[in-house]
Amino acid sequence: MTTTIAVEDVRRAVMAALSARFPGTKIYGESIAQGFQEPCFYVKLLEASHEKAVDRRYVRTHSFDVHYFDTTNAALHGMAEQLYDCLEQITTPAGALLRGRAMRHEIQDAVLHFFVQYDLHVMRERPAAPLMQQLEQEGYLK
Repeated sequence: MTTTIAVEDVRRAVMAALSARFPGTKIYGESIAQGFQEPCFYVKLLEASHEKAVDRRYVRTHSFDVHYFDTTNAALHGMAEQLYDCLEQITTPAGALLRGRAMRHEIQDAVLHFFVQYDLHVMRERPAAPLMQQLEQEGYLK
């Protein structure tokens, strides 16, 4: 494949966007520590898929669930509104701009779950064709 953007790069881009928008809020990426303090984020990659499009082109989809922990429902709903704007576009460490789609949110057990997907277009390298060894051509004109 000719892509230089890995799944981890997309996750880091989501975390970087959150960090830039909410600099004082703790962001967890691997797991949530015991006794964490609210407010905080937890960025979880739900799934990644890889589908063939046309010829050598593929589409990779990365689905994320961004958890947000806070003390009141009003704060959770307010954060959801801000996340729609914050995660609409992210920039990967390689400088690629990805647009979020299928954004939605829900609150379960006093935790905001913000779902977003990012698509990445990938092109497979063209296979090397064997080179022609020799060609002899004759032609006649009348």
